[in-house]
Amino acid sequence: MSNGPRPPSPDFVPAADPRARRGRFSFESVWARVRLPLLLLVIASLAVASLLLYTAERRTTRRSELTVSAADAEALRQRSLAAEAAFEKVRQERFELTEDDVRLLEQALLTYEEYLSARRSVGTEDPRLVSLRRRLHLLRGERLRQESVSLETAALTLAKNDEAAAAEKLRRAVACEQEIADRWQFSGLADSGRRALLDTRLRRLESSALWQKGRALEAEAEKSFAAGRYAEAAERFTAALDAENEFLARYRDVRDTAFGRAEQLAIRRETAVSGLVWEEVSRHQAAAAAAEAKADWPGAAARWQDAVDAFARLLTAHPRSQFADRAKEASIVTRLNFARFHDDIMRVRADVGRLRQALRARQADDALRLAETVLAAARRLAEAGTGVFRPESEERQELEYIASHAATIRGYLPAADRQLLPVPGKSVRMYRTEIPQGLYASLMDANPSALRREANPVESVAYADAELFARRLGWILGGRARLPTIAEHTAAAGDLTTPAPAENAWTAANTEGVDARPVGTARADARGFHDLVGNVEEWTAAEEGETRAPVVGGSVASAPVAGLAVRQVHKREKSRTLGFRIVIE
Repeated sequence: MSNGPRPPSPDFVPAADPRARRGRFSFESVWARVRLPLLLLVIASLAVASLLLYTAERRTTRRSELTVSAADAEALRQRSLAAEAAFEKVRQERFELTEDDVRLLEQALLTYEEYLSARRSVGTEDPRLVSLRRRLHLLRGERLRQESVSLETAALTLAKNDEAAAAEKLRRAVACEQEIADRWQFSGLADSGRRALLDTRLRRLESSALWQKGRALEAEAEKSFAAGRYAEAAERFTAALDAENEFLARYRDVRDTAFGRAEQLAIRRETAVSGLVWEEVSRHQAAAAAAEAKADWPGAAARWQDAVDAFARLLTAHPRSQFADRAKEASIVTRLNFARFHDDIMRVRADVGRLRQALRARQADDALRLAETVLAAARRLAEAGTGVFRPESEERQELEYIASHAATIRGYLPAADRQLLPVPGKSVRMYRTEIPQGLYASLMDANPSALRREANPVESVAYADAELFARRLGWILGGRARLPTIAEHTAAAGDLTTPAPAENAWTAANTEGVDARPVGTARADARGFHDLVGNVEEWTAAEEGETRAPVVGGSVASAPVAGLAVRQVHKREKSRTLGFRIVIE
C-alpha cells in the first residue's frame, strides 16, 4: 500500500541576519594579527643596536689610524727615546740634577704617552711607561721631601723665638708632603704619618697664640676680681672662656689644656657676676659682728637675718658661684640662731656653772636634778641650730655623761675627797693609790685589765684611755682632772735616795714579778701615798703632739732601785704592769 506522494519542497529560503554582518571590536583579534610583525621588528632593532656597539671601538680606532700614521707614531717613540737618553747622559755626568734635567725625563714620559695613544695602547701596562713614570715621580718626590725636611728643621729652630715664621715654614712643608701624595704617588714616598706629624706641629704652633690669649685674659680677670671690679672681671672671664672654647674646638687634639678649664672659667665668671651680692652679704656680716661686740644681740640677730636673706638671693641667682657655698650659708644661719637664742644660751651655761659648783660641793642630788634640766635645755638649743651644745661638743658630752651616770655619782661623790691628798709644793691633789679596777669600770663601763680583780690597779690601758678616764672623773668632781707630771709624782714620792723598803713597795724582790697587788696593801709613805714606787708603772703627762709618754715608778717586775724609775714608751702601749693615777687641779 502506497504512502502517497511526497509533500512539495518549501519555497521559503531563510536570509542571513543583517546584524550579523556588523563586526564588533575585539582586542584579542587585533593582537592576533599584529603580534608577529611587532616581534620581528623588535628583534631587528636589537640586532642593529648590537652591531653598532660591537663596531664602535673598531670605527674609533679606524679614525685614529686615519689621524696618526705609523711613521708619525714611530717618530714619537724615537723622540721619547732621545729625550730619555739625553737625561741618562746628564745624570751620569752630574751629581745634582737641575730642573731642566728633570724636564728631559718628563718630556720622554709625555712623548711616550702620545706614542702609546697613537698606537692605541693607552690602557695597557707598558713596562717602559711604568719605568719612566716611576723614575719621574721618584725624582719629583725626593726633591719635595728634601724641601719638606729642610723646612721642618728650620721651623723647629725658629719655634723658640718666632712662632709665626716657624708656622709658615711648617705650612710649606705640609704642602710639599701633600703634593707628593697628590701628584707623585708612583714615587712610593707618600707618607701619611709624616704628613700628620707636620700638620700636628703646625697646628700646635698655630694654637699657641690662642692658648696664651686665654690665659692672659684669665690673669687680667683675676686682677680685676681681686680689686673688687666684678663687672670688669666677669667680662674678662667671658672673653677667656670664649678663647678656651675656641681652643678646644680647634686644637684640643694637638695641645693639652688644664682639665676642666672651661668649666672652671664658667664658675669664675659666675662668681664675678655674683660679687656685688656677696659684698652685700659681707656688709651685713660685719654689721652683725659689730653689734655682737657691743652685746646688742637683737641688733645682731637683725643683721644676721639680712645676711641670710642676701645669701639666699645669691644662691638662687648664682648657684654655680664659688660664693654659693652651703657651708657658708649654714655658718651664717648658725650665727643668726646664736644671736636669737643668746640669752637662753647664757642661762644654760650659767646653769652648767652651778652644776659644777654643786659637784665640787659634793651635793650629788642637787647636781643630778639640775643636770636633767640643763641637759633638756641644751638639747633644745642644739636642735634650734645655734651651734652650741652639739652632741660632739665638750659641754654636751659632759652633761650627757653626768645625766647617764647618776648612780655612779651618788655612790662615789661623798667619799671622793678621802682618796685625794695634796702634793707637797704643788697646787694639786693626787689620788692616794693607783686607780682601782672597780672605779675605772664604773666610770668607763669597761675593764680592760688582764687580771680582773676590783681592788687591783687597772692595767692594760693605753695613754688615751687614761686621759679619757681623767676627763670623765673631772666631770664628776666638777673640776679638771688629769695625769700627773713627773715633777708632781716626784714631789709626792719624797726622798728616793735609797730603794723603797719592802713594806712600802711591791717589786720583784717581794713578789713573783707577774701580777700586781690590790691597791693600798703596801704601807703608805710618810705623806700617805701608796705605791708611788712598785706594783704597776704609771702613765704621766706628755705633750699632746708627742707619740711617746713617760711611765714612772717601776712595777712588780722591777728590781728595787734608788731614785724614781722613768722610761719612755709609745702612747699606744698596753701592759699588765702599766696603770695610772690622777691629780685634781
